[in-house]
Parts: sequence; structure tokens; C-alpha cells
Amino acid sequence: MCAIRAFQVDTNEAESYILGENFHQAGDIDMSESRARPDDSEERVDALVLELRKRTAELEEANRELRRVSHYRSLFLARMSHELRTPLTSILGFSEILLDQEELTESQRRFCQKVQDSGFQLQASLNQLVDLSRIEAGQTEVFLQEFSLRETVRESCAAAARMAQKAQVKIEYEVAPEITTVVSDQGKLRQTIFNFIAWAVSRSAAGETVNVNVDIDSQAMLAIRVKDNGEARFDTASAFDPEHAPAAHEPNINELGIIIGRKLLELMGGQVVLENCVPRGLQSTIKIPARPSKS
Repeated sequence: MCAIRAFQVDTNEAESYILGENFHQAGDIDMSESRARPDDSEERVDALVLELRKRTAELEEANRELRRVSHYRSLFLARMSHELRTPLTSILGFSEILLDQEELTESQRRFCQKVQDSGFQLQASLNQLVDLSRIEAGQTEVFLQEFSLRETVRESCAAAARMAQKAQVKIEYEVAPEITTVVSDQGKLRQTIFNFIAWAVSRSAAGETVNVNVDIDSQAMLAIRVKDNGEARFDTASAFDPEHAPAAHEPNINELGIIIGRKLLELMGGQVVLENCVPRGLQSTIKIPARPSKS
């Protein structure tokens, strides 16, 4: 029995020795692997740096291409504006002369009117594209001056009256009596008001009325509200982002006009808010300082 026990002890010691050797060998392998990991990490870092440099170079090339495209687009719009304005002015001028003639038959007058209306529409589209191109290129400046807001609103409504008459839509406006003169960019504000009135007219059905109301709050902020009776928009933000508009809907020139109007407002330190009305209709509230800040 003693011999057997001695053999068992020796066997256990042998197993312990073998296990110990294996443990140390495994430890040696782990240590060698751990020593190899920093080299692998450095290789991975180098690979990531190379990939990052490659992506950066690709982005820089893409940016250069975008700048070239933007430059060519600006040149094209400037050239197109010059090339189209001259014949367009002649078309509008001669159509006006023809319409002033009393000898025209009813059919001739109707045809001349269509030529003139198409010319005005083409002129408006051209102006919108050129304005948007200038804004995106950062070529638009703000010129502050003191002027009558009541007169500016009246001029904007008068400019949209032709379009409203054709669509059989009325335009009514009201300016709060306490509003006299304001300090802003008159030309840009007039254009912005016109763009939102024209959009409201395009959204209105025959026989409806577009209402324009102007007042001022306690913080010297003007609020110019343009309300129509058209269909409600479930996502009012999409009005300024045609890319997110429904696929079946194609933005028209008046929707391009309100996009330009919002950009002009941002240049003048203002903003615009769209709200659905109850039971129907949409209200565009143009907010702009009555006086520029001292800063």
C-alpha cells in the first residue's frame, strides 16, 4: 500500500510539473502575443491614417469640383440673364404697344395679352433664378434706409394685383396706424412681401381673398401676416425645402420665391413662420426688426 501511495504522489507531482510547464509555456506564448500587439496596433493606425488621407484628398477634390460647378453656374446665369433680358424687354414693350391699339379685334387682343402674360412670367422666373444665384454666391448686400412701410406694403400688393386679377383673387391689406417709418432694406423687404403675397395668390381659388396685416409688438418687431384660404400643409417646413416635398409635387416659381424671401429675411435679421389656419388656409408671418440693433 505504501508503494502504491508513493507512486500516486510521484504521479501527482509529475502531473503538477507537467501542468506547471504547460502554464509557463502558455504564459510565454501570451506574452509573446502581447508583445506583438503593439506592432499590429501601429500597423492598423498607419492604415487608418492612409485611409483618412485618401478620403480627405477625395473630399478636397469634390469641394474643388463643386466650386467649379458653382462658378460655371453663376457665369451661365449671368450670361443667360443678359442674353434673355434684351429680347424679353422688346417682347414686353411691343406687346404693350399692340394692346394700346384700339383697332385690335377681340381675338388679337387676347393673343397679345397671352404673349405679354407669358413674357411677364418668364421675366419673373429669370429674376428669381438670378436672385437665388446671387444669394448663394454671397453677392447680396443689405442697404439700410428709412422708409414708409405702409407705402412699401401698398407697392407689393399692387405688384401682385395683376396676378391676382388673372386668378380672380382679391388682395386686401391693413397696416396698424402706429406704424409710420422703419429702417431696413426697402428693396429686399418689398420683394419678400411680394413673394409671399404671390405664393398666397397661387394657393387661392377663384373668388377668395388674400389678407395682408401689419402690426408691431412691444419688442419693436414688425409682424407682416399674409393669409390665404388654400389647402393646409401637414409639413410646413417642406415649403422651404423642395427636396423633402412629396414626389408627386413639383415646386413652382412662387414656391421658389418664398425660399428666396426667407433667405433675404435672414440677411436682414428677420425670419418667417408658417402656420395652418382653422378651418383652412395658411398664414405666413414675416418678422423683422423695425429698427436695426445698435450692435
